[in-house]
Amino acid sequence: MAEYAELEERSNSVVRNDLYGRLDIYATVDDITPENVMEELNSALVFHIKNMMEEEFLYWYRRGIQPILGRTKDVREDILNIVQENHAEEFTAFKNGYFLTAPVNYSARRKGVQARVKKLNEFLYRSGKYEADNKTADWFHTVGKGVLYVEPNDDPEVPFKAYSLDPRSAFVCYSLRPGNAPVMGVNTVTVDGKVKFDVWTEKYVFRLSGTTTGKMITYENNCNFLATAVNLESVEPNVLGKIPIIEYRYNNVNMSSFESAIPLIDEISNIYSNCCDGVEQFIQSLAIAVNCEFPENTTITDIRKAGMIALRSIGENKADFKVLSEQLDQSQTKTLIDSLYDEILRICAMPSRSNGGSTYDTTGAAVLANFGWYQADAAARNTEDLFKESNRQFDAIVVEILKRKQLVDIDLSDFELSFVRNETANVQSKAQAFQTLMSAGLHPELAAAKSGISSDPVKDMKMSEKWLEMIWGNPDKVVEAEQTDGGQGEAKIVEEDADNGENDTGGAV
Repeated sequence: MAEYAELEERSNSVVRNDLYGRLDIYATVDDITPENVMEELNSALVFHIKNMMEEEFLYWYRRGIQPILGRTKDVREDILNIVQENHAEEFTAFKNGYFLTAPVNYSARRKGVQARVKKLNEFLYRSGKYEADNKTADWFHTVGKGVLYVEPNDDPEVPFKAYSLDPRSAFVCYSLRPGNAPVMGVNTVTVDGKVKFDVWTEKYVFRLSGTTTGKMITYENNCNFLATAVNLESVEPNVLGKIPIIEYRYNNVNMSSFESAIPLIDEISNIYSNCCDGVEQFIQSLAIAVNCEFPENTTITDIRKAGMIALRSIGENKADFKVLSEQLDQSQTKTLIDSLYDEILRICAMPSRSNGGSTYDTTGAAVLANFGWYQADAAARNTEDLFKESNRQFDAIVVEILKRKQLVDIDLSDFELSFVRNETANVQSKAQAFQTLMSAGLHPELAAAKSGISSDPVKDMKMSEKWLEMIWGNPDKVVEAEQTDGGQGEAKIVEEDADNGENDTGGAV
């Protein structure tokens, strides 16, 4: 309970208005060596600690440690309601579920490698990558960044393992050169004020120890402790030749999915609390007595509990007893809350919960447009692009491990990452677009990709060959263009090459 009290004190001490996304951390050199690793690590920790404190705030904010918990009143202090609308949890849960409707998997980019891609997907399943992806996505939706760690494993059935790390304790340093390639990955473990640093570069694996000092409760200096590396304990060569710690981002500025809407979320909770106070104060309205004589030792509490009381006038003036009350009208408050909530949905690219009323078209693509699903999908696709960019580092490590262990002979150009997202509301218009493109003479895989009806056209067209043949003719005859004279070529029908016996699809298992 002590930890909870401390966190509550942190949340209530300062309303954060300085959240603009987490910082990218850069190294001052491109080559981390035993001679400069301690200096570079300590320089990076200054920026990591600032990020960590913001991540700490966002992490607990999502869990409900929010400024509303410290609400106070100067008038009618006896009536104090704290009502929390935790939209941060609502939004992150939706974002993560919508982004990863199903586990991501690899699909083949060309014919003849489907069996190898299927084997790769089997290893992904066994490695824990799907679970790690979900946890990593949950982290970057919550705090703006997620961190993945991959390492070789001795088991031939599970040649590598993938883990999601806490971004409050793990980070990556990047080069200042164009492209900003990662130059150092760091993971920290703190126990009883002692810190262990594991640092990876492409050449070395360092183990350092350090200390923590200056623990703070407030956010005045944007940090709650200072971590310092003081001793280089060991240096080993990195036999893998790659940095196994990889950062994933929710967006380009490393903001969380609800971060920009925090002031509005806080205001909705405050309004709800005031509304509850208003109802209770209406029920417990104050009373005023004029020229009234009450029995001896009568208290205000006694008068309120009485319900009905007998009054006796004092002197010639007539006694008067009234309850101070105003008309309780919450309709405008409800309108304000709805308006704030709609604004939060817009800012956070969330779909509307409203049915749109009878004036809205509730069919097909109109649903996506009217209720904010296009915005939600656009945000998810942007996150997809960033996820794929980071995941290429993971792919390079996995391919290297599989080749060294001689388990799968596969190259990075053989596969690509595929996301599956259920968009059944628009499936009719997509099917119509697919049929139109097929009728125009496009290759089935190209038509599937262009219409958006399939996230893995190679796999889906392979599974649908018999049905496509019945409808459109022999699918082994494909339309392709010879690229001549600067990419301008003549389209012609050719017979597809044999699949070399590799007829398995590259889908997830």
